[in-house]
Amino acid sequence: MDVRDILTGAIRDALGALGVDPVPEVVQLERPGNPEHGDWSTNVALASAKAASRNPREMGAELAAHLLASPPAHVVGVEVAGPGFVNFHLADSWLHEVLTEVVDAGEDVYARHELGVGTRVIVEFVSANPTGPLHAGHGRGACYGDSVARLYERCGYDVVREFYINDRGLQMQNFANSLAALAAGDEVPEDGYHGQYVVDWAAEMPAGADPLEWGYSRALGAHREVLEDLSIHFDSWFSERSMIATGAIDDTLADLRGAGAVYDHDGAVWLRSSEHGDDKDRVLVKGDGQPTYLMPDVAYHRDKFGRADRLVNVFGADHHGYVARMHAAMALLGYDPEDLRIAITQLVALQRGGREVRLSKRTGEMVELADVVDEVGADAARFTYLLLSVDSPQTFDLDLVSSQVNENPVFYVQYAH
Repeated sequence: MDVRDILTGAIRDALGALGVDPVPEVVQLERPGNPEHGDWSTNVALASAKAASRNPREMGAELAAHLLASPPAHVVGVEVAGPGFVNFHLADSWLHEVLTEVVDAGEDVYARHELGVGTRVIVEFVSANPTGPLHAGHGRGACYGDSVARLYERCGYDVVREFYINDRGLQMQNFANSLAALAAGDEVPEDGYHGQYVVDWAAEMPAGADPLEWGYSRALGAHREVLEDLSIHFDSWFSERSMIATGAIDDTLADLRGAGAVYDHDGAVWLRSSEHGDDKDRVLVKGDGQPTYLMPDVAYHRDKFGRADRLVNVFGADHHGYVARMHAAMALLGYDPEDLRIAITQLVALQRGGREVRLSKRTGEMVELADVVDEVGADAARFTYLLLSVDSPQTFDLDLVSSQVNENPVFYVQYAH
């Protein structure tokens, strides 16, 4: 039995024995921030004291004494703290019991739930431009997004992992021009892409090949390969260009007009996003008739809502401003913004030899994700990328992750295993 269920049952029984009526249906348990305060803590005395006409601290002390007189399984200490928190100290036996349950059930069965059965979820992550290999910074969002998808699957949701291919726009043409120039023995244009990978790919490109289409396929192939090395398998690769072919962008704009969600001003088409939490209205179509980057993104999310009940996006740090405007756009299209969950992954600073290694494609100093995986291994890379919350910036020390010292969390875990 889950130790939380054991503690909850014991707490409710103790409250009943102490004359608390009614006994609360829900007992909140939390892991204390300071290990010295125990393994689990409850505020139930604080939450119940007023209804029971009791002093919270005194009630907490009575609850602790009652539980300690006949301790629940695995409990070796109970104490009252602060204004009435009750802290529990557990023996290691509860961990041993969990491990036994895992082995008995098997890893494919243990901790599997049916919470999300019948609910479709699209988890979109990575979604890098097909203008070069994935760099080391992409690894964080890739590993996080795949882990989120695995957790949803574990809870019974019908999950689709989707990679949105940004294959439209000026950056694609600049990339193609760079390949064409190098293949012809010319200098890369000023607004082109630089770096050894561009040189290598231009040398690979067959004579007479279309630089745009060949480069597009070459980049996607590189993306697929390194992601597969990390055991990240996408179910869907969604092309931005496909929405132009199907008319999805025009259809989305028509839906927005029909809902009164856009207006024309200075020759442009504006989204009324400020009415739904954005700090200002946003341009969807410029005065020259060309859509902004936001317009196809709105159309893409409309398409996803046609295929799923819940959307999860994993964006990079440079997309922070997109959260409010995308929620607003979905609300204006009639969808519940709560069904669009967006995680923002903060930047990764890659280090080697105590010095930061820059990740820019355009400087030619890019460290590819494939290089990181080759150097430290796929498991170590995934583990390291997931060590910190994606809300915080991360320093990925290649030397440390490759070393066999206790300061390296990967080595420490492998040694324990």
